[in-house]
Amino acid sequence: MSVTHEVAVVGPECTGKTTLARSLASKLGGVYLPEYARDYLIDTEYDESDVYKIAHEQYAREQDLIAAGPTFAVFDTDSVVVLVWCRERFGRVPRFIERNIQTQTQRLYLLTAPDIDWQFDPLRESEHDRDRLFNVYIEELVRSKCNFSIVRGLGTDRLLEATKAIDAFFCL
Repeated sequence: MSVTHEVAVVGPECTGKTTLARSLASKLGGVYLPEYARDYLIDTEYDESDVYKIAHEQYAREQDLIAAGPTFAVFDTDSVVVLVWCRERFGRVPRFIERNIQTQTQRLYLLTAPDIDWQFDPLRESEHDRDRLFNVYIEELVRSKCNFSIVRGLGTDRLLEATKAIDAFFCL
């Protein structure tokens, strides 16, 4: 059975996660898994139960993708993002989200820095809070003992930095 190299792109809103995840999947010949919340949410009116449904579905889609056995799986968000979202928005995190993080196979997290310009999107909520949230992500990744690398820069520079981190982590 082949091993799937898993990469999760995480970070505050509007830090280039989707662009980076798609570019990496293409460059690595991997499979890209989009952020389920974008499919689920129609607008910013949601409650805790919606976030739990999103968390369950995102995790289920990850597991299905991993079971298919691609060489590379690139996730545009994962349970770490949902955990930070729950804690920030609702002040608590359900155990199943923490368990998802603790029991997942080893993956590399690429934490995108908030060094790109903000772009409006009706689902975004934290335009003026990205630096603080970036630090929240660092704290959570350290607390959860996740392997991560911070990715900075614009365009091809950001992609190159991410690729170097992947090469180093997976010894490619």
